[in-house]
Amino acid sequence: MNRNRRQHRKNPSDWLLGLFIYITVVTFFSGTYTGLQNVALYGLTPALFLIALIQYRQNLRKINTEIGLYSLFIGLSLLSFFYPNYSATSFTNDFPKMIASFMCAFIALSFNQDDRFERFFHFGFITSIVLLIFFEYRVGNFSLIGFINPTVSRGDFLNNANYYSYISLFANFSLFRLHLLYKNRFTYLGLLLLPPLMLAMSFVTQSRSGLLFILIINVIFWYWVVNSAHQKSYIKVLRFLSLGIITIFLAIQFIGVYSQSSIRGRVEATDRDARGALVELGLEAFMDHPFLGLGLGQFPRYSKTGLFTHNTYVEALAEHGFFIGGVVILVFVLPLFKATSLLRRFSKNQFIKLNFLFFFIFLFYNNVFVFYKASSAMMFFFLMIGIQQRLEKKHSANQKSILNVP
Repeated sequence: MNRNRRQHRKNPSDWLLGLFIYITVVTFFSGTYTGLQNVALYGLTPALFLIALIQYRQNLRKINTEIGLYSLFIGLSLLSFFYPNYSATSFTNDFPKMIASFMCAFIALSFNQDDRFERFFHFGFITSIVLLIFFEYRVGNFSLIGFINPTVSRGDFLNNANYYSYISLFANFSLFRLHLLYKNRFTYLGLLLLPPLMLAMSFVTQSRSGLLFILIINVIFWYWVVNSAHQKSYIKVLRFLSLGIITIFLAIQFIGVYSQSSIRGRVEATDRDARGALVELGLEAFMDHPFLGLGLGQFPRYSKTGLFTHNTYVEALAEHGFFIGGVVILVFVLPLFKATSLLRRFSKNQFIKLNFLFFFIFLFYNNVFVFYKASSAMMFFFLMIGIQQRLEKKHSANQKSILNVP
C-alpha cells in the first residue's frame, strides 16, 4: 500500500494535474486583483470539472450522498420558473453561482477519492489568503501597524469585506490538516504566522465572524485535536501547562488589542444590525410561503433591500420552502452526523477529531453567509467530505482486519 502511494506521488501526470488544481484554486479565489478570476471561472474550473467527471465516471452509481442531494437541490430549484411573480433576472443572478459551486464541489470530491491530490487544494487555499492579504497591503488597505483602528471603510476592499474571513477559515483548516499530515518546521511556522495575520485582517475588515471563529478553532485545535493519547502522563501535564501559560499570555495581549480596536463597538453593539433584520424577513418569507418558498434568487425582491439573508438555513427556507430547502440543509447536516459516529468509535484519532471540528464549526458558520451559493465554501466543504470518506474506509477496513484475526 505504501509502495503504491509512493509510486502515485512520483507519477509526473499526478504532479501536472495537482499543479492544475492548485492554479485553479488560487486564480479562482484570489484572482480578482490580477483579473484572472474569470479565466478560472470560465476556463480552468469547467476544464477541471470535465476531468473530474471522466475520472469519477465509473463511480457515478455509487455517488456520494451529499453531492447527490446537492445536485437534486439544484435541479429542483428550476421549479422557480413556474412560481408566481417569478423574476428571470433575479433567478439568473443566482443560478450560475450554484452551477459554479456545484462544479467546485464535484471537483473537490472527485479528486479526493485517494490522497494524491489533497495537498494541492490545501496549498491553493493557503496561497489564496496570503495573496488576498498581500494585495490589500499593496493598495494600502492592510497594515500590521494600526490594524486595530483601520482608516479604510469596509467598502474600500476589492472583495466583500467578509470574504477574507471565509477564505481565512478554510485556509486555517488547511494548515491544521497539513500539520497533522507532516508535522514539520514549515507547518509549525505556518501555524505560528498565518492565524495572527488572519486575525489582523479580521480587525481591518471589521469581520466579527472572522475574529470569533479563527480564535475558536485555533484554541480547540491546540487543546483538543493535537492532544495525543500516546503521550506519557508527565508529557501531557507539561504540554497542558505550557499551553496554559501561552494561552494566558496571548489572551492578555489580545484583550489589550481588542479593547482599543474599532471592531469592539461593532461586536458589542446592542442595536439590531442589518443582518438580523434580513434574517427576520427571511423567516417571515418562509412563514408566508412554507412549502415551496419564493423561488431561487427571489428573496431580495421580497425584502425590497436588494440583499440576500446572509444565512444558509434561512435563505434555503425562504427561497425554497421546507421540502426543497430541507434538501440542501441536509447536505450540511449529514456530514456532522457521520463525523460524530466516526468520533465515537475512534475518539483519540487526531484526523477524525479535526474533521469533526470542521463540520461542527461549519454548521454554525452557515449562519453568517449563504454558502451553498459560494464556490470556495463548497469546494472546501466537499474536500473535507472526501477526506472523511477516506477515513471511514480506512478505519472500517482496520476494524474488519482486527475482527478477522484468529
